[in-house]
Amino acid sequence: MNVIIKFLKYFICKWFGTIAVEKIVIILLGELVKRTDSKIDDEIYQEVFKKTETSANEVS
Repeated sequence: MNVIIKFLKYFICKWFGTIAVEKIVIILLGELVKRTDSKIDDEIYQEVFKKTETSANEVS
């Protein structure tokens, strides 16, 4: 299992840019938050996502 994780980490770092990795992580976190059905998680995700989306738009 450790070999697979190392390979995936190397592959992602080598072939994807920082913006792509950030978007993938945001999407995965969003799906995780939706499945937990916790109001606190939803609020935290919304605050972080709004800040990340705003900063991404400023950079572009």
